[in-house]
Parts: sequence; structure tokens; C-alpha cells
Amino acid sequence: MASAKPKRGARFRSGLIGVLIFVGAGFFLYVALNAQKGLPFAQHEYRNAAVSDTGDLAIGNDVRIGQIRVGRVDDITLVEGVPQVRMQLDDGDTKVYRDGSAAVTGRSGLGQQYLDLDSGTAGAGELGEDETLPEQRSRGAVQLLDLAKVFDPATQDATRSSLQQLGNGAAGHGQDLQDVAKAGPGILPDLGTTARSLTTNDGRDLTSMLTSLESLSSRFEGREQEISSLVGQLDTTFAAINADRGQALGGTLDIAPEALPNTRKALEDLQQPLASTTSAMTQLQTGARSLGDATPDLRGVLVEGPQPLDKLPGVSETAEPALGSLTPAIADARPVAPKVTQAVDFANVPLQVLAPYSPEISQWFTSASSALSDGDAAGHHLRFTLLPRVESFSGAAGLEDPLRTGDAYPAPGETPGQASQGILPVPGESNARPEEQPDAGNSAAGGLLGGN
Repeated sequence: MASAKPKRGARFRSGLIGVLIFVGAGFFLYVALNAQKGLPFAQHEYRNAAVSDTGDLAIGNDVRIGQIRVGRVDDITLVEGVPQVRMQLDDGDTKVYRDGSAAVTGRSGLGQQYLDLDSGTAGAGELGEDETLPEQRSRGAVQLLDLAKVFDPATQDATRSSLQQLGNGAAGHGQDLQDVAKAGPGILPDLGTTARSLTTNDGRDLTSMLTSLESLSSRFEGREQEISSLVGQLDTTFAAINADRGQALGGTLDIAPEALPNTRKALEDLQQPLASTTSAMTQLQTGARSLGDATPDLRGVLVEGPQPLDKLPGVSETAEPALGSLTPAIADARPVAPKVTQAVDFANVPLQVLAPYSPEISQWFTSASSALSDGDAAGHHLRFTLLPRVESFSGAAGLEDPLRTGDAYPAPGETPGQASQGILPVPGESNARPEEQPDAGNSAAGGLLGGN
């Protein structure tokens, strides 16, 4: 049995629905293709602006006034060698005046641009659709990426690598970033406090700190290689800290609260030994300096010493017989040593008594030597002559001579000149003062000795 054919009305409805679907699809395609130009069939105002540099500005980029989007870039053409931008304004109430200006500005560091429009003042008159803002009133394009050109190629490569590593490090930490954003309301007041602290004293403290940082950074000039090496060592250090996923460091931090007080007490106990060490080092400084001064002489001795030391074996061989002969003599002298020691002990007491009179004893021997130094041709050097005096008899009788004022028992050092201290001068003695006599010793000994 053959299938029934659809009725004519049903075929018409199906065709109509297909046409409507096709028209709707075409309409939506048209809207999609022109979405960047705004709503379809909407009325737009167009203005022109000449700029000195379009940078990376492209058709469809925003046109903004005070960071508020008011339109889009409809076209970019070159008129007499000057770039000219045709702006499509979404709202007809947006006014652009003849004294306005335009500039191409970067929207982000990724290269997206927009046209920053300054509408001008109403006193200059409204700009017509066929008029163009002159190039002289335009502002140069601001490219954020141009800031990277101030660095040398090595720095640009390092910055690019740092950004890549930063992106890789931030990957997978979205939750952490969200936590930071959530904690932001609590952090921002602290940042405000920090900012107010930095502005204390009209920012002089901050200026001083920045000046110090500039001075510090200048000290790093010419040491880039050392800093790079240090950074490499820090990488190794951090890798060592991260060994076993930081378990060793975590254990150290767990015991740190108990260990730090003990460490502090140990350091306090070390202060006194360290102070003593400082004093000792200070006292050793003089000796160390003297040792340093003596080092050249010591070096000279050590350098010149081998030559005389080489001669010692011959000297020792020559001295060996003499030393062998001394051995019996020392053995024979050994019994005598105690006797000598005993004699010295016995002589100690009289020597202590005579010690104060050592000047007088020395003077007596000097006078005797002087008396014996002169003689005649017959070889007579000494003659004894008796010169009796009053004190010879008074002394023998135990009577004090009233004519003498001298001390019969003078103290040590008072003996010279005592023989001539009587009231009456002794016959044959000079009236000169003791210091004017040519030889006081000879006068003192003149009573008993006389030379020919």
C-alpha cells in the first residue's frame, strides 16, 4: 500500500518555517559579525582625530573619556602621511570640542590599546563630523611594553624568565590567591597604617631610607658576578633546606622554642669568658707585636745558624778529652763541696757585720797601697814611726780626751776625717777642710805608716 502524500497546506507550512529559520540564522549571523559596532540599526556619531603615533591601536578598540567607554575605533587611515582615527561614539549626547585631544594608551601590559579622548571645553565650539582634531593636539602613544626597552637584552631575558617562572609558580595556587583576596580587608588597614608611618615627618624618614638604599645599591656596582654566584649558592642552600620536603627544618622549628632560651643562657654565660678573652688578647697584643718585630732576627738566626752548627761536631770531638779529664777532678772535689758550704755559712755572720764598713775597709786598702807605692833607691818602701799623742795615754787609761770632739765609735761612713776633729790642730796636719786635702786616706793612715 503506497504511503499517503502530505497535503499541500502542510508542505507550505514546512517551507515557511524553513525560510523563517534561514532568515533568523542570517539575522543572528549579521548581529554577530557586527556586534563590535554596537547594536544593529542604532544611530552613532562619528568624529575624526589625527594622532602622531597609533602604536598597536586596532579597529574595534575602545574609545574612552576618563576611563569610561564612550565608543569604538571605527577606522584607521593615513591622510597625507598622518594617521587619522575615525571614532564611533555610542551616545549622541557625547560632545567633542575643537580644543580636545586624543592619545593612544595601553590598557594592560599584554599589548591591548585604547584611544584616550579629551573632549575639550564648550567655549572652543563643537567638533563637526567632517572636522578632525589636529595632530598638534594629539598626545604620543604610551606603550607599557616600551618600558622594557630601557633594560639591556640580558635583563629583558631574565625578566621574561622571571615572569614565566612566576606564572608557573602561581599555577595551582588559585585557592591561595583567593585566601589572600579574602584576607585583604583585614590587611588593608595595616597597609594604611604602614603608609601613614611612611609619610611621617613629611616623608623625610622614607626619603632618608631610599637615599640609604640608593647608597647601598651603588655599593653593589661591579659585583654583579659575585651576587649572581651568591644567588646560585642560595638556590643550593634552599634546596638543602627543602630536603625530605622540609621535615628536618620542621623538626628544628618544633624544638626551637625550648632550645632558644637555653641558647640565650649559654650566650650570656659566654660573655664573661669572652671578656676575659678580650683582655687576654689585649695583653697578648704587645707580645705578639714584639714577636713580629723579632721575627726577622729569628729568621736571620735560623738562616745563618746551620753554618756554625755544622762546626759543633768537630768542637765537641775536640772538647771530649778535656771533659773526660774533668770527670776525676769533679769526683775529687765532691767531698770538698760540703766543707766549702759550711765555711761560707760560718763566714756569713762576720760578713754581715763588716758589710756596712765596706767603704772604710776599701779606703784603708787604698791608703795602704798608696803608702807602699813610693820607695827610695835602696828599696825601702815602708818605715814605722811612733808618733805619741795625748789620746794614746788617755785612751790607754780609759779617759776621754777633752780636746777632741770626734766620735770614738763612728757609724759606717763617718770614719774618714775623725782623726782631725779635735779642738786643737794635730801637729803636722793641714788646716784645710777635708774636701780640700789631696788624699784624705793618706792622712788617716799617716799616724802609723810613712813612706820613704
